[in-house]
Amino acid sequence: MIKLGRVLKMRNRKIISFLAAVLCFLMLLAGFAESKARGDISANTTEIANSASKSPAAEEKVSFSLEECINTALQNNISLKISRQEYEKTIVEREEAEFQAKKIEEIRDDKILRNYVPTAFSFEGAQIKDLAPKLKEANELIVKKNLALDEQNLRIEVEKAYFNVLKAQDNLKNAEVQLQRAKEQLKNAQESYKQGVVAKDSVLMAESAVDSAEANRVSAEKNLQLAKMNLNKIMGRSLTAPLELTTTFTYTPAEIPDVEEMVKSALALRPEVISVRKMKEVAELNCKLALKYYAENTFTYRKAKIELEKAILGVEEAENQIELAVRSAHYSLVEAAEKLKAAQKAKETAQEVYRITELKYKSQAATMAEVLQAMENLRQAELLYTASVFDYNVARAQLDNWAGKGLE
Repeated sequence: MIKLGRVLKMRNRKIISFLAAVLCFLMLLAGFAESKARGDISANTTEIANSASKSPAAEEKVSFSLEECINTALQNNISLKISRQEYEKTIVEREEAEFQAKKIEEIRDDKILRNYVPTAFSFEGAQIKDLAPKLKEANELIVKKNLALDEQNLRIEVEKAYFNVLKAQDNLKNAEVQLQRAKEQLKNAQESYKQGVVAKDSVLMAESAVDSAEANRVSAEKNLQLAKMNLNKIMGRSLTAPLELTTTFTYTPAEIPDVEEMVKSALALRPEVISVRKMKEVAELNCKLALKYYAENTFTYRKAKIELEKAILGVEEAENQIELAVRSAHYSLVEAAEKLKAAQKAKETAQEVYRITELKYKSQAATMAEVLQAMENLRQAELLYTASVFDYNVARAQLDNWAGKGLE
């Protein structure tokens, strides 16, 4: 009886030790989660509060290169700051899953505790030990890649806005040149009218052309100010903050990269593909674990197998979509390059036609109406050329984006 009592006391001590260990384990988990949550809340609150105000350095700076605009936008964008906090949260969740997996492993290794926690050796226990950390690791990577994708999309948005300012600047210059042309033709018409060479209507037409050119100049100036405001907004600056751009347009089409290399790069770097591949790895592990604990004809394994098949199809679909996007962007760049060449030729032709028509007018071989028409054709050709330069630069940026440039 004494011996049996000792055994019972020893067993009771083991049970008490186990319960104490479990209680400590739960308290540790709760304390760990609570302390980290408090830290995250404090960090988030401070970060968001700081991000509400605009950067003084960004406000005082006047001249910006394209990269400086992009970096300023990346620093000031509130949505990106919140996304970065979400990424930090996934790191904590992954660490928490690893912590719990380690505790399951310790229970399995403990000769006393494992007798009282049979679930540690079950499919559910295996999921906590092996699957949960893998899933949280995958989620961390996915959120990280999505954050990179958000940054990449913001980069493209900034580039478009930057190029739009350059386009507006070129259009304003063209409008100012056009106004000078119109004023010059008005002087020619007035001189010819004094000499009795042309009728009054030539002067009236020239005056109308000056008014129209002035209206175009005012419109171009307005568009430039709006373009600058839009870029300032994206960068997180005051709308009316002074802004001068130092990066220039690429006016001459460069050699277009090989599309197969671009596709290869995209499939290796694009977050959309990396994310679904990571989830496929999780589905594969879940399927292996299910088969380890259940037969192939059980519901658990059959569902796990279906999830794996879905994940495999998801990878194929994502790869096809990215490849299509890269090839489409490549075709767009080829098309934009050809249109830029054509616009350049059209501009040169319009310049020559205007020059010849102006000479003919001075020789009384052309009318003022023909001169003004040639001048308007030149204006349209210059607008088309500037728009083609813009489209080409944007197309290059979009192809680089789809190929994963900046995601290395």
